[in-house]
Amino acid sequence: MKTGVIFELTRFATHDGAGLRSTLFLKGCPLSCPWCQNPEGIPPEPLLWHNPKVCLQCGRCVAVCPTGALTLTDRIHVNREACTCCGSCVDACPAAAMSISGQTVTAREAADMLLRDQVFFGPDGGVTLSGGEVLSQWQFAREVLDLCKQAGADTAVETCLLAPQSAVEAMLPVADHFLVDIKFMDPDLHRSCLGAENHQILENYQFLISRGADVLVRTPLIPGYTATEDNIRAIARYLHQTDPNVRYELLNFNPLCRSKYDALEEDYPVQGGALSAAEMDSFYDILVQEGISQIIKE
Repeated sequence: MKTGVIFELTRFATHDGAGLRSTLFLKGCPLSCPWCQNPEGIPPEPLLWHNPKVCLQCGRCVAVCPTGALTLTDRIHVNREACTCCGSCVDACPAAAMSISGQTVTAREAADMLLRDQVFFGPDGGVTLSGGEVLSQWQFAREVLDLCKQAGADTAVETCLLAPQSAVEAMLPVADHFLVDIKFMDPDLHRSCLGAENHQILENYQFLISRGADVLVRTPLIPGYTATEDNIRAIARYLHQTDPNVRYELLNFNPLCRSKYDALEEDYPVQGGALSAAEMDSFYDILVQEGISQIIKE
């Protein structure tokens, strides 16, 4: 049985597909979106997590660290090159300020986690795999969803589609829905901002459409990055040309993830808060102008 590395399980989720869902987050992502809502999910390996808001600054974690990866000055600082995620600091911390983001589980264990609340899914809900990037662990993900489908659960995958087409094809029999992120249409912007080109993403999207998959396309509206008229118009035009019946959702910027970057001692580059209702309406108008008829609103 396949094993995979996961970092979070959300129960009674309402934004990861239709109805009430259990969402499992898998580690590892080939993109490096500067605004990522789950930065702890980008590296494929486990990651030491320090919460400075509850830290007592007692220094016990520093004292027990076998590699000297921790120092205490104004806060606990983590030398990630030296940290082996052994867990000694987690066990020693009296305030539970230290934790390890990422654990290895079998596909059966992952499916059992997702199916525990199956009685609450109702006719529309189900299970969703998210990340990170699900297709970075596609063999594990496929086995998890296969087990969930055998139990009668509706299944969905959230993905950026940056993966070999063979990985996408392997998910078709086990994923009832694909929630696909398309962030930039311009390949140069995609490469400079996200660290990879988008041709494979677009080819995989066209492949899903050609196979009749149930697809919802989403674009996060990030101030200073994706939230421009040119970008949204270009994506909408491409989507309508590829599939006139496309369902398209614009995701308003959520600034709450800034605390995660503070915990990781990283700067968060996006300024400001969520877009106003008027700003959202202006983007919806663009979609209408480009022929998008099935606009999904949060």
